[in-house]
Amino acid sequence: MLRYYTWAVVEKALSFTPGGKALYRGVGRLVKRNTQGTGAQLATAFPTARKVKEVVAPGGSILDLGTGWFHHDAFLIYLSGEYEVVLFDVEDRARFNYVRNYLRYLLDNAGWVSSELDVPEDVTRHKLGELLELPDRRSIYARCNFVPCISSNPGDPFLPPQSIDCVVSNCVLVHVRPELLVLELAALRQMLKDDGVMYHHLGHDDHWAFHDSAMQWPSFNYLRYSDRTYRWLFETKLEYHNRLVKPEWADVFRQAGLRVLEHTTLVTDESIESVRNLPSIDRRYASYPVEDLAVIYSWVLLGKEIPA
Repeated sequence: MLRYYTWAVVEKALSFTPGGKALYRGVGRLVKRNTQGTGAQLATAFPTARKVKEVVAPGGSILDLGTGWFHHDAFLIYLSGEYEVVLFDVEDRARFNYVRNYLRYLLDNAGWVSSELDVPEDVTRHKLGELLELPDRRSIYARCNFVPCISSNPGDPFLPPQSIDCVVSNCVLVHVRPELLVLELAALRQMLKDDGVMYHHLGHDDHWAFHDSAMQWPSFNYLRYSDRTYRWLFETKLEYHNRLVKPEWADVFRQAGLRVLEHTTLVTDESIESVRNLPSIDRRYASYPVEDLAVIYSWVLLGKEIPA
């Protein structure tokens, strides 16, 4: 676990160094300039595209929250049907080469993608081939009916009230600080139509463990630490994980005026064993069932709680 702790210490020091954030991002862009968008975790995104197809009529408006570097879920939604997709983030992280990397990756895996989305493979290949011929991001966005939207304050509504049929996100909410999370979800609720829904993918395992290949996956090492200790050891200005577990998410959604319609979780024998093998569990988590602590991923369908 040496690399696990070393990475956190080095990143924390860098985050408090003048110019450290710019250096961190610059190095990241340099290292990933040819690979960003390849090897994407499609398995966690397919359920989102399928759910959109199930609950949103053709022509509906989708908000992709935290759309990221290459619009991971938005392109799968485009392949699934005809929708308007608002690409929201707090800054424009996407790059044309990242998007092209991802489109080529989807084309290389067109059979798998088509099977998961229940779309004819020739249609998938045609759509992706067409996009890869376009000269820039603006042309791709226009063809896909994507609408870029950047706001540095997602705690305030950034779209008209009741203008969105569905909000989706992929491992985004776990990186929002708890004191901001309810505010952001409440703002999203205002933009959502009364009969609209949200569908969020949440990654519950230890995000710092991804930096140490020697650690067995899935890891839930963060459950060992109190909020104070975790803040001192791991919280940086560059990377943040709020450590919320399933019962805590239910309370967050309730406070934001949302009701849980479905909560699908991935729990395995290995993840349960990983939690049970921890040398200790902090008292914040000690009262929760091990099955709730051992959730690797979950997908949550939410609706608006309409006052009587």
